[in-house]
Amino acid sequence: MEEKPTGCVEIRKLAPGETFKGIGVVQKLSRRSDKNGKPFWELTLSDPSGSFDGKIWGDATWWDLSEGSKRPLDSSAEVFTRTLRGKSIGVQGKMVEFRGQPQVNVTALYLLDQEKYPPSLYVQAAPVSLEDLEKTFWEFVESGAGRFRPFLRQVFSGDFWERFRSLPAAVTHHHAYAHGLLEHTVAVTRLAVAMAQAASVSPHASIDLEVVVAGALLHDLGKVESYSLSPVPEMTLPGAVLDHVGPGFARFLRFAEAFGLDERSTLAIGHILLSHHGQKEFGAAVLPATPEALIISSADELDFRLFCWGDATGNLQEGEQISDFHYSAQRRFWKWQE
Repeated sequence: MEEKPTGCVEIRKLAPGETFKGIGVVQKLSRRSDKNGKPFWELTLSDPSGSFDGKIWGDATWWDLSEGSKRPLDSSAEVFTRTLRGKSIGVQGKMVEFRGQPQVNVTALYLLDQEKYPPSLYVQAAPVSLEDLEKTFWEFVESGAGRFRPFLRQVFSGDFWERFRSLPAAVTHHHAYAHGLLEHTVAVTRLAVAMAQAASVSPHASIDLEVVVAGALLHDLGKVESYSLSPVPEMTLPGAVLDHVGPGFARFLRFAEAFGLDERSTLAIGHILLSHHGQKEFGAAVLPATPEALIISSADELDFRLFCWGDATGNLQEGEQISDFHYSAQRRFWKWQE
């Protein structure tokens, strides 16, 4: 692995026929069987630049370099895929074309010395610096939250704040990397404030901007219990069986009671937490029924869609305009600007 490795995002952009070497941390490794019953593996590898999905076929070689010598790895062991998750590995491979689409084929995998190549160095993080995200977050608290400022200061403190600022916003769909939850929260709040200010001239609705800011900052409260970094994004057991909307609302009620938040504000912000997914089929417990809830559910959806657009079009080769089908967004995207 002496050759300078190619980053995960660069690997995604290779043309068919080009080869690569890379180092990253295993986000996902799943064993599958082809139509003939032969095993293959689906790999998601990440580094600070991003991640790629690849295939490992039965003729690939697997090596253990973790103790200094080169030994074969037994990829047939039942616990094998679980033991590699979250570990630093080296890969070699080739970009191929399958059914008209580019596909990353990994032909060799190397388990690396985890002290020499610590997984924490290869975990993808938000593209915006943590310092900038924190600065913007607290600017919203101090200058936009108004009467909710003391409450938000109490909520976002201590261990809860440390977890909130560190965790991903999801495992796969969007902002699935370190500090992703904070990045998404800041983006949703920025969009919601802009929408509220633009809609404030409407004769059809009276909008409480302080409720908008507080609701936007709090809307994904439950994700602190739903996700973990170990060191890659993972869903917790509560996240798998309860999701984040219900637990977030329950935690908000505990925070509100401990602080002594008035009943009217508790209902208004609690309604935002329960309705921010917009539609019941998308996970909302109730439909948005206030201007503030409508704004935040729209801002949440818009940030998700914009993230998907960037994720999909970021793989395009020079001269390409239409992305591959993006399963999270259920569409192809168009990069119409040069």
